[in-house]
Parts: sequence; structure tokens; C-alpha cells
Amino acid sequence: MAEDDLVPIGRVAEWFGMRVPALRYYEDEGLLTTRRRNGRRHFDRDDLRRLALVRTYVEGGVLSLDEVRELTSAEPSTGARLLAARHLPALEEHSFSASSALRLLRHHVEHDQPDQLSCPRCAEELRERLVRFTRRRRDT
Repeated sequence: MAEDDLVPIGRVAEWFGMRVPALRYYEDEGLLTTRRRNGRRHFDRDDLRRLALVRTYVEGGVLSLDEVRELTSAEPSTGARLLAARHLPALEEHSFSASSALRLLRHHVEHDQPDQLSCPRCAEELRERLVRFTRRRRDT
């Protein structure tokens, strides 16, 4: 990416649906690096890719910022791989729950069901959720 291809922090904030202070905070916490042009922060292509990775992990909802920093560090380690492996089950459950909620909400919007609990499709989805909840409870 050429010097002219640097993207100002305000535009990056818009693209990622974030506020500029949040991007500065990520930089202060060592999650990002930026380039300076005339004293203002700018992002190159690698910075944008790193931000996309950081946001993906943060939005996943199961990692702390310290863990995100470790996973996105330039020097991969065995500890980072173990950290990732430890969080996979929680992220898989989070993903399953979000997908289930999406299916239920989409069905509700498309079929205008006044009582979701009496809807056969919703009942089937909720049965699957109950099985997962009770299995998880037994496994702990």
C-alpha cells in the first residue's frame, strides 16, 4: 500500500462502525499500530486487516482484550494456540445460540406468529435448545 493509500482514522471508524476514541484505545492497549501523517493517525492495508481480526475476536464475545492481544501478536506461541483451543467450545456454543435466535426471529417476522411457544417450528427449535442446555448442565 502506497503512502497515498493511508486511510485516516475517522474514515476507518466509519467503516468499522466504531468511534475514534475506541480505535485510539485499541492502539493504546497494543492491539493496533497506526501510521502518523501530520500528527494524525492513519491506517495502511495491514493495519486494516489487523483491525478486522481484532474486531472479529472482540465481536465473538468470548475473549478478553488481553486474550485478543495474545492471539493477534506477531509472534505466535504454543500458549496462543492453547488459548484458542480453550475458547473454541464457548465460541461454538455462542455461534449456535446466535444462529438459533436468528432462525426464531426470522420465522417470527416472516410468519407473524402471535404465540411463538405454540408454533410447531419454534417448538422444534426450542426442543433442540433444551437438549443442548440439559446436556451442557450434565457435562459440568
